[in-house]
Amino acid sequence: AAVDSNENRASFSQYNDQVEIAAPGVGVKSTLPGQGLPGDGSPRDGSYASWSGTSMACPHVAGVAALVWSHFPNCSNKHIRQALIASARDKGAAGCDRLFGHGIVSAQG
Repeated sequence: AAVDSNENRASFSQYNDQVEIAAPGVGVKSTLPGQGLPGDGSPRDGSYASWSGTSMACPHVAGVAALVWSHFPNCSNKHIRQALIASARDKGAAGCDRLFGHGIVSAQG
């Protein structure tokens, strides 16, 4: 699920019993692909733009998963998933819920 900077569920975000974790996904700055030579004035010369979507929330979760794995390289994907769930900041109804899953992803546990 995607949340905004106030940790509210994004209006476009999915919510059901399949949601496991939430992450920032509204107005997330991202790089734009370079289309020309550096400094040619092209609006897409490696600059930044803000985007919204669950596709912007996903990299936050993947990044935290990669961070955990870098510290515990012998862990299985199941262990990494359990670590993400255990370290998520609970949001919404206590425990796992349909809006935020187990909570908002957190790199600090």
